[in-house]
Amino acid sequence: MIDNISIVIITKNAGDTITETLESVKDFLDVVIFDTGSIDETLNVIKSYPNTSIHNGDFHGFGDSKNIAVSLAKNDWVFSLDADESLTEDLIQDLKNIDLHPYLVGRATRKNFFMGREMIYGGWGRDKIIRLFNRNDFNFSSLKVHEKVEIDSSAKIINLNGFINHNSIYKLSQTLEKANLYSDLYAEENNKIYPLLIIIIKVLFAFFRTYFLQKAFLAGWRGFALSFSNAIGVFYKYMKIYVKNK
Repeated sequence: MIDNISIVIITKNAGDTITETLESVKDFLDVVIFDTGSIDETLNVIKSYPNTSIHNGDFHGFGDSKNIAVSLAKNDWVFSLDADESLTEDLIQDLKNIDLHPYLVGRATRKNFFMGREMIYGGWGRDKIIRLFNRNDFNFSSLKVHEKVEIDSSAKIINLNGFINHNSIYKLSQTLEKANLYSDLYAEENNKIYPLLIIIIKVLFAFFRTYFLQKAFLAGWRGFALSFSNAIGVFYKYMKIYVKNK
């Protein structure tokens, strides 16, 4: 049934990962790319795949941007992927055999990788996320960050076989880039100001929670890097709100 399913992806400077993503969905007839300003090789790579269509626009946060991508699909049934994710063959085969019916949503298991190795500590592990749905029934929330497909009691959830491989962090500098982007988006939607002492405590606890309570120390240097980047993300998240209101 993959002829009736569109793949929808938002991109921006995803040249390092988009080839793996597009290779994994080359059997799909309709792969929609909503690009929000790539200046690297992303667009050239996408153009080399005949099943893709490129649409350009501004980034409005992850939720709204993904809804734009969904609206551009040829099919009502869509499978949402990030530009650093790819489908395993087992998952593709499951989608080929799936019986699409009203209010069905497909939930996939995602493996999250940190610089070449699957990360199972530090609050990561394998998560289950809804990625297959009919846009006439459901869609993404409008949250700028931590968006998800909003469903209600009418949803008929099925667990898909196979995995989504998420190449989340493949170079260390991404930890800073993501901390900066996500904290910007968080600060746009939130205005609660914390005193500097509370911010310091939150930053220290973020490292302690990730490294010790969530056992990131078992992941070696990757766990230390993840814990430190989480602390940096918390610092920027609350400090940007503090500075904005001062």
